[in-house]
Amino acid sequence: MSSIFHELSSYSLVAKAVVTLSSLGLYYGDFWRLAQIEPSDKLAESMAVLKGLPAITKPVEPQKIQVFGVLNDLIKTTLEMTQCIVEFDHDSKDVPELAKLIDIPSSVYQIIIAVLGCSIQFTALITTTPVDESKGRDLPAFARKVNMIHHSIKRQLEDFKEKKEEIREYQRLQRLFTAPTDNVELIKALFHTKDDPQPLYIGSKKTTDKIEYLRRKNVLLLISDLKLSSHDLSILVKIYNEPKFHENHEILWIPVVDQDSEDLPNVFENLQSQMPWCSTHYPTLINKVAIRIIKEKWHFRNEPIVVVLDPQGKVESQNAMSMIRMWGFNAFPFTDGVVATLWRSRDISWFELLVNDSIAPNVQEAIKSEKLIFLYGGEDTKEVHEVEVHLKKISDDGNSIVAYNVGKIQLFWTRLESCMFSMLQGKADILDPLLQDILKLYTNFKKDGGFALLTKGTRVVINTPLASSSKVLAQYDTWKKQVNVDGKTFDVALKEHHDKVVAPQTCHHFYIPNMVGYVPENVKCPVCPRVMKNIVKFECCHGAH
Repeated sequence: MSSIFHELSSYSLVAKAVVTLSSLGLYYGDFWRLAQIEPSDKLAESMAVLKGLPAITKPVEPQKIQVFGVLNDLIKTTLEMTQCIVEFDHDSKDVPELAKLIDIPSSVYQIIIAVLGCSIQFTALITTTPVDESKGRDLPAFARKVNMIHHSIKRQLEDFKEKKEEIREYQRLQRLFTAPTDNVELIKALFHTKDDPQPLYIGSKKTTDKIEYLRRKNVLLLISDLKLSSHDLSILVKIYNEPKFHENHEILWIPVVDQDSEDLPNVFENLQSQMPWCSTHYPTLINKVAIRIIKEKWHFRNEPIVVVLDPQGKVESQNAMSMIRMWGFNAFPFTDGVVATLWRSRDISWFELLVNDSIAPNVQEAIKSEKLIFLYGGEDTKEVHEVEVHLKKISDDGNSIVAYNVGKIQLFWTRLESCMFSMLQGKADILDPLLQDILKLYTNFKKDGGFALLTKGTRVVINTPLASSSKVLAQYDTWKKQVNVDGKTFDVALKEHHDKVVAPQTCHHFYIPNMVGYVPENVKCPVCPRVMKNIVKFECCHGAH
């Protein structure tokens, strides 16, 4: 080994392996060429004798013939190992990030060891001395070891080829997502169309079709996992059934499934059967590289998003899911410009948008009747119970308050985040009192573990942490005396007492959920003229709100 490395010191590592194997191949191949000579070729016969050919031609030594079979396979395996590292060395030059997938120094070392092992065995076999029982005994074990190394290098080469293909595909799709020529070209990139030339399944027709079916249409890409909520599904179905929607629009479901499972086909088919729009035969037809770009470019995480494409493939809205949840078909055609217009018009209050009868039964009637509505929720069950005890006491005293504990209702949090998201999509001023109310409610829960919102109809009376509301309600006997004094109503007396006993916080801050691409960078404090600090927080609620 030392001698070979010294003699080939001017060669690259891969070249060292190639030259070493070639030297054995030259001698070994010449040997077997001479083995094919005719008895009449005296010159070749003499050369064969000089090279030890008679050692394997004697019928009395069949053991050598058997060992040569193992040696032949071993040399072929070593050749394939060398071909693997030669191919890798050549093909990895233009992808330096993958250059370490195969340990070239170690692989070259193993190849040269294999060549030396073959050489030693070969030399022993062509000697003219009588065969002994130990000759070639270690060869099968050595061959198994070399085979294991070969399989390992082969797997690494296959892994390299797959990763290199992914990189090429990723670069191609990045260019395509940045500057598509039309929506069909971009949508085709989402599918493995080679596996299925008609990857679209049209739910309303129960038929399949090519991607070209979507040409010259505005397409809403519904991107989700298999846990799409029935609420989101019902809203989308209503939109899809609108006659105006079918004039030039279509929905295409892109299922994103990270892991396969036994019940995957049933879950997929059950969800797909509820969709009248376009989808795919099976999640595996979705291009994994495209899913990676969807996550990076369109910021898909686990929550469903709706990306709106015009006929040229231009993104009109990176995520229209929030406006769809909040406004339904009133947000048609679901572009970012439309949501800005909707919020500017403000024909309906944010409270009416946020809380509907699905979340709080009969709340719409309470809003119309200008009743006092107490919305609350918290993580501390003891604190929630205390608030409910205080509310019962106040109600028993003849005060009409409609109370709803919505803290554990997932739909409430989904709509709250959608409300914030759609306002930020519409480029709302972060200092807008309306947006501040929404952010304050969200922050009270995230920071203090509970929130309380008292309104009279849709007008906000107090928006405070749950603990603060509990403190105010507990002191009912103190502030109720102010009711009807100088014309003060119940809600006015409650607010005045709240502002008196709840000290303002030293620092003003608010939480914004993950809204990549829409969160403002520089925000002025609503209280003072300074710019607020931006603090990143990571959170997991394990599936709860």
